[in-house]
Amino acid sequence: MKALNCPLCSLDLKKEKIYYEDRSFIVLKTKTLKGHKERIMIVHKRHDHTIPYKNYERALDIVSKIGGKVFCYTPKFVIMDTTFATINDHWHLVATDLDPKSEDFNQILATRWIKVVDNTVVDESEV
Repeated sequence: MKALNCPLCSLDLKKEKIYYEDRSFIVLKTKTLKGHKERIMIVHKRHDHTIPYKNYERALDIVSKIGGKVFCYTPKFVIMDTTFATINDHWHLVATDLDPKSEDFNQILATRWIKVVDNTVVDESEV
């Protein structure tokens, strides 16, 4: 189900940098980097404001794994809550590095972090 007025529902995926896609989710580069080297978001494909907790856990797992590769240049990155999201009616999460020189660094610090991912820890299951 898509909403006509929703920027996430009407994305032209041919023009987007896509890192991952399955039936439920898509991980892509955000439109604005706000001074970051990389910023990604995971978007639920259906136009829903909330998603079931199992899907939420799966989304966190997906964006953590993809983010580990995308943010390989930094020791840590964060997955943020939607506190300052410009799109509030379509479920998505943004992951970003913690560059203090970025345009939105103070906003990142003011946002609740859902998860801090440490890129210096090797995942034994991937060795």
